[in-house]
Amino acid sequence: MENNFEELQDDLKNLELIALNEKAENAVAVAVAATAATGAIPIPFADAPMMIAEQVALMATICGIYGIDVGKDGLKMLATTAIGAGGATIVGKTIATNLFKLIPGVGTVAGGAISAGTAGIVTLAMGKAFIKVCQMVKLGKLSEAEITSSKGAAVMKTEFKKQIQKKKD
Repeated sequence: MENNFEELQDDLKNLELIALNEKAENAVAVAVAATAATGAIPIPFADAPMMIAEQVALMATICGIYGIDVGKDGLKMLATTAIGAGGATIVGKTIATNLFKLIPGVGTVAGGAISAGTAGIVTLAMGKAFIKVCQMVKLGKLSEAEITSSKGAAVMKTEFKKQIQKKKD
């Protein structure tokens, strides 16, 4: 009888996690659209601060969905850690597309399109990586306090790299 109760608890926990994951995936989809629109702004280098703010807001939303309290500074740290994990590729694309935007007409359109795509991919990878971090907290594999520690940052960086690699393949 006790074994059945434990199985029922596990099943309920899994169903709760599935529901939370769906809500978080929806939040990521909305944020991807928003950051892609921001990336399309034709003004060179004007989009980066707004995109980072949108990505931190996405992570705050995901925290709210999973019932986790990390704090604004912790989220900023995780966002910059993830972007740093993307390294030279992301920074290089960002600079190149913003330089395109300096060319009136065709350059502005092309730069905006490339920037929108890059922003969407980075936000998607960041959102999915942070969902993995929050899942680990819900499953007891990572504590809430560890999210902003070197352990949490390492998990975020690893998951972000995996997500970026998926987009390249």
